Amino acid sequence: MKCLRCGNSDPAYFYKGSKGYYCRKCIRFSRLLLEEELEPYDYEISIGCQEYHFDYELTKDQKETSKRCLTKLTDGDVLLLCVCGAGKTEIAVESISAYLQKGLKVAYAISRREVVIELSKRFADIFKHAKVTAVYGGHHDQTKGDLIVCTCHQLYRYYQTFDLLIIDEVDAFPLKGNETLMNIAISSCRGRIIFSTATIDTNLKQVLKQRNYSSVELYVRPSYKPLSVPKTVCLNRYIALLYLYRMMKLMANQCIVFVTSKKDCRQLFRLFSHFFSCTYVYSDHEKRDENIRSFKQKEKKFIFSTTVLERGITIHNISVIILNFGKGFDQSSLIQMLGRVGRGVGDQGGETYIISEHYSSAVKNTLAYLKEANSHLEMSVLR
Repeated sequence: MKCLRCGNSDPAYFYKGSKGYYCRKCIRFSRLLLEEELEPYDYEISIGCQEYHFDYELTKDQKETSKRCLTKLTDGDVLLLCVCGAGKTEIAVESISAYLQKGLKVAYAISRREVVIELSKRFADIFKHAKVTAVYGGHHDQTKGDLIVCTCHQLYRYYQTFDLLIIDEVDAFPLKGNETLMNIAISSCRGRIIFSTATIDTNLKQVLKQRNYSSVELYVRPSYKPLSVPKTVCLNRYIALLYLYRMMKLMANQCIVFVTSKKDCRQLFRLFSHFFSCTYVYSDHEKRDENIRSFKQKEKKFIFSTTVLERGITIHNISVIILNFGKGFDQSSLIQMLGRVGRGVGDQGGETYIISEHYSSAVKNTLAYLKEANSHLEMSVLR
C-alpha cells in the first residue's frame, strides 16, 4: 500500500474504514481512499500572461543568476541558493515567464500566509497581464489562475498539476522536518522544481538526494554590501535584560528583538513597554497583522517577535537583536533573522546582536556562514 498524495507506505498509518483503506498520515488535508485516483487540477493559462516588467533594474549578478536558473531547468530541478536579500523572487521571474509562455502551469509556494499575500501583490505588479491567484488557509474559493501563489499546505489541492513549482524558504517551518508535507508539495509538480533557500539543512539534503538537480548560487545582494556579522555576547538571562535595556536606550534605528517563545514575547513587551515605544507579535497572536503594520508604519520603534518575522519581511534601516535563550535558535533561523538587516538598495543597514547563554554550535556556524558569504562578495566585486 502506498498513498498517492503523501507517499506514505507504512502499514501502521493505513486504516480501513467503512469505505475502504485510507492514509492517516495526511488525513488532515482530507480523507483519501487508496482506491481513489488523483487527477491533475485542470485550468487554462491566458495568452500573453508571460509578459513581465520590473519597476527597477536588476543587477548584473541577478540577471546572470536568473539565466543560469532557467538554463539548468532544462536538465532537472534547481537548488537556488542565495543569501538573504539577494532577490530570489526576482531571479525566479524569468523562469516563470518562460513556462507561462509555453502555456504551462506554474506555482510559487512559501510557508507563511502573510508572505503569500505580499508576494501575490508583487507578482501582480510584475506580471500585469496575468491572473495571479493567492491561495492560503481561509482564502481558497478561487484556486485557478495563470500564476498560483500559495502556502505549502495548499499544494494538496494540485496533485501532479504544475510544470514548474518554486518552493521558497524550503528550509523553514512547516516544511522543515515534515516529510509528509514535503512529499505532498513534490507530488503537486509533474515537471521541474526550484528549491529556493539561503541555507541547506539535513532534511533538505535528504530530499535533494532523491532528485536530479543542479545548484545555482548567488552570494551578492543588490546593494553589494556585506552581510552584517553580529556582535555576540554570552550572558545569563538577568544580566541580559539589563544589557538589552542599555542597547535599546542607545538604539537609533527601529529594531526587531527576536525571542525563542511566545511567553518571553509577552513578558518582555510588558516589561519594556514602560520605557520604550514597542509592540509584539507571534504566529497566533490575535492582533498579529495590526501589530506588524504599526511597526512597518514606524508607529512603534521596537517589536518583540518569535520566528514569525524571520522571513518574508523587508523594512528599511532596521536593526536586529536576537535573545538566544532556552532551547535556542538553529543556524537557519539565526541567518534569516540577521538577514532582515540591510536588504534594500539604499538601505543604510542597522546593527545586529546575538545575546546568548552560551556560544552554541548554531551561533558559531552562523558567524562562519556570514563570513564565508562575505568572502564570496569580495571576490565578486573584484571580478
